[in-house]
Amino acid sequence: MMERIKEAFRYHAFLGQLVYQQLDQRYHGSFLGFLWTLLYPLMIFCSFTLIFSVLNNWDLRDFGIYFLSGYLFWMLFSSACMLGAESVVGNAVYVTRVCVPKLLLPLSSVVLSLVDFAAGLGILCALMLAAGAPFTSAMLFLPVSIVLAVIFVTGSALLCAVANVFFRDFRHILSSFLFVWFFFSPILWKPEAAPPGARIFVWLNPVVPFLEAFQAPIWRGRLPAVESLTAGAVFALALLLLGLAVFLRAERRFYFYL
Repeated sequence: MMERIKEAFRYHAFLGQLVYQQLDQRYHGSFLGFLWTLLYPLMIFCSFTLIFSVLNNWDLRDFGIYFLSGYLFWMLFSSACMLGAESVVGNAVYVTRVCVPKLLLPLSSVVLSLVDFAAGLGILCALMLAAGAPFTSAMLFLPVSIVLAVIFVTGSALLCAVANVFFRDFRHILSSFLFVWFFFSPILWKPEAAPPGARIFVWLNPVVPFLEAFQAPIWRGRLPAVESLTAGAVFALALLLLGLAVFLRAERRFYFYL
């Protein structure tokens, strides 16, 4: 496994070119171009924050920071899963005609999602300044939160890539599943708002430790709980190892399904 991972890293220039190509295709012919990467999270923020703060009688600025700090991770996760699902099928030429490490295909999806994430983080910082929200020392923990999130979403993207090669309906099922999963995750609502009998299911949600890793330092101004952080780190590493093992084992059969 390690040899094949090292081989993939030797093709880092190809990975950069692949990400650039996908960005160029995304905004080709678009008048606003890359600005859509900034406008999309801003529009999501404005619409959801306004609607749900009014419905629940929450402070607009307080709920806005809470929502966007969690939505940042969700945007990274859902985007990496959806792009990862299409990464091999949508780049069949690199499987059937070009000899490059196939591992780079889902990895390019993670890098592309990180570009969107960086844009969203910039929007969040600008809105915090506009709202007068404090930038606390706890936010220095965010690089650790990002590393844990990247490990988790990379494992997810690898598994989604494999699943979509062998089962083409997977992408549509995944899209519907992520839509439902979003509303069952504490992003638009706060964990304490869940009924007491349902809170156990909130903490069994596998994305909750990663949401807290962003919400705690940004919204609460404190470090995430050690128990939550440990659970998230263990789960992220386990998912990455599983994703690598499944992808590297399955990639030899991709040719027959593309």
